[in-house]
This record gives sequence, C-alpha cells and structure tokens, in this order.
Amino acid sequence: MKKWIKGLGVGVLALGLAACGSAAEPKKDAETGEKVVLENKSEMTAQEVYSKAMEVSAEQKSMHAVMDINQKMSMPSQEFEMDSKIKIDMDLIVEPLAIHQNMKMDMGEMGKMDMELYMNESGFFMNDPESGQWIKMPKDMYDEMMAQMGGETDPTLDMKMFNEFKDDFKFEQTDDEYILTLSASGDKFSGLMKDLMGSSLPADMTEEESELLENMDVKSLEVILYIDKETFFTNAFDLDMDMTMKIEEEEMRIVQKMKSVLTKINEIDNIVVPQEVIDEAVDLEELMQQGQDQE
Repeated sequence: MKKWIKGLGVGVLALGLAACGSAAEPKKDAETGEKVVLENKSEMTAQEVYSKAMEVSAEQKSMHAVMDINQKMSMPSQEFEMDSKIKIDMDLIVEPLAIHQNMKMDMGEMGKMDMELYMNESGFFMNDPESGQWIKMPKDMYDEMMAQMGGETDPTLDMKMFNEFKDDFKFEQTDDEYILTLSASGDKFSGLMKDLMGSSLPADMTEEESELLENMDVKSLEVILYIDKETFFTNAFDLDMDMTMKIEEEEMRIVQKMKSVLTKINEIDNIVVPQEVIDEAVDLEELMQQGQDQE
C-alpha cells in the first residue's frame, strides 16, 4: 500500500521538508493575490504533516479515484506527434487487491477508445474496446499487479537529498487543507527524480527498464498536493511534467498535465465482478491460440 500511495503523490511531500521548521502560510486568493484570512489556522510544520500523512496512509484500505490526464507525445525525428486526453474513474480496495476501472481515451486523429476492467481474487477481466468481448487475463498478470501495488517499503527518505530544493517549495494552508507545492527544473531535479523512481522500481528490473530510466530527462515538474487537515488523507493532487526519454537513440518528448481527486476513502467494502462478465469472458490464451490456428 505504501508503494501505491507513494506513487499517487504522498511520498512527494518529502520534497519540501527543507522547510520543515515553518508553519504553512495562508493560501493567496487567486483573484486578488492577497492571503486568505483563516478561521482554522494550523501551526503544524511540513515535517509534522508529512509524518502524519505517511502514518495514516497505512490505514487507507479503499478509495475512489478520478484522474484527468492531458498528454502530448512527440518524436521530432519521426515527425510524430500525438495529443491525448485520458479520464480514469476507479474504485480500489488495497488488500486483497480489487479494482473496477473505466478509462476513456481521446487520441484525436488516432481515434477514441473506452476500456473497462475488473480485478479481484476471482480473476482479471478486461473488455476489448474493439469487439466488446470480455477477456480473462492470465493469473500471473494479477499476481504481478498484486506485487507492484502491494508490498511494503520503508517510507523514510534521506532528507539531506532534498536540501537543495528549499527555494522551490511552498507550504500553504486553507481552513480545510494543507497545500504542498513543488515546482522545480534542471539537471539537479532530473537526477533526484531518477533516484526516487529507481527506489520504487523492483530490484530485478530488466536492462531495458534500467536504460529507459537512465535516459530520462525531466525538464520541469510541478506537484501540488492537497492534504485534509482533519484526516491527513490526500484529497487531491495535480501533476504537470515536461520530460524527454531516449528509446533506441530516438528521443521522445512527453508533456503531461494530470489532475486527480480521491474520495470515499475506506468507504468501499467490496468490488464484485458481475456474473455475466465471468460467464462471457474468454481466456486470453485461448484467443491467442485461435489466432495462431487461423494463420
């Protein structure tokens, strides 16, 4: 669970801990630029908020997540460019892992695609967007997802590595939320991101995965986290990123803007795969075999 929460953004709280000795400033009004007057002012420091958020992350057993993603991918050498809009609407139970997800993708000239999936101990089922056929994926795919999204990692990070980012960090508050913003760019930040991403990847990652990570260059990134003052759960987070990746000597640029809202924390008790999905689903291995036979 800690891996997954860290992936959503709670772990990024640590990026601002160079400012850990100060209480959050009142957030400025978007129109006037003046600091809002708080009725519920907190004197908690960034360090205290981070520690509390990490503590309650272990208590998050389920949630509903809505993510809106605008992404632009380009590869100048191939004159390739693709704009896409993605919306993900997902219920998730942490243990045992269960998911119901709807995803809508609009890729402009390349078309639109809707995809739905269910995943729990009874299997991993995905709806083929072209045929509408439900497909049961192999069990090892569920096991792999379980390993990636579950598992425990040490949430403690070496705070010394974040000291050089103290001028890039803002710690604000409203009456209801703490707002933590990291906005940074340049080589120092790209190196830090590689360290953080590398620490969350499996130790036995492939040579291709290792090379991809090494050839990643983060031009700029802004993360905004909204932490509930009462529960310390992450209510929402925004992520703007501009990065390049080299793939077999070809450079691809990815510009992504993501807004995520998390609700119904610990309110979802069960995710059931509908019986008609189970009855209709065809094993992926059978479909692949049928395709080989037709050839």
